[in-house]
Amino acid sequence: MKIVKIIGMALLVALVVLQFFVKKDNVSSYESVASFENKINLPEDVKAIFRESCYDCHSSHTKYPWYASIGAVNLILDDHIEEGREHLDFSNWNNYPEARQLHKLAEVYEEVEEGEMPLKMYRITHGGLTENQKKAILKWSEIYKEN
Repeated sequence: MKIVKIIGMALLVALVVLQFFVKKDNVSSYESVASFENKINLPEDVKAIFRESCYDCHSSHTKYPWYASIGAVNLILDDHIEEGREHLDFSNWNNYPEARQLHKLAEVYEEVEEGEMPLKMYRITHGGLTENQKKAILKWSEIYKEN
C-alpha cells in the first residue's frame, strides 16, 4: 500500500510540474496564411474548411481548445502541431520551392481522399470533415493530383 501512495504522489507532482510547461505561443492571425490563400486563389468554401480544420496543425494559426491548459494534454497537442508543420506549413508557403508547393497540394488531395487527414486524434476531439467538405477539398485540389 505504501508503494501505491509513493507512485500516486510522484504522478501528482509530475502533473503539477507539467503545468509550468504549458505553451500556447503559436497563435497568430490569419495573416500568416494569407500568402498561401492568395497565391493559390483558394475558393471561399475551401478557405473556410482550412481555417476550421487544417490551420490548427498546419500553420502558425492555432486555436487551442480549453483542455490545452492541462500540462500533459498540451505536450501531446504541441507534439502533434509540430509534426503537422514538419509535413506541411501553410504559414511558410513562400519558403517552399514551386515544385514542392505543387507536391504538397497533391498530397492534400491524397491525404483527404484516403481519409488520412485530419488525423484520428483530431477527429475524436474536433470532429472530422463532412462528406461535403471532403468533396469541396477534392474538387479544388484535383488539378494538383499526381498521376
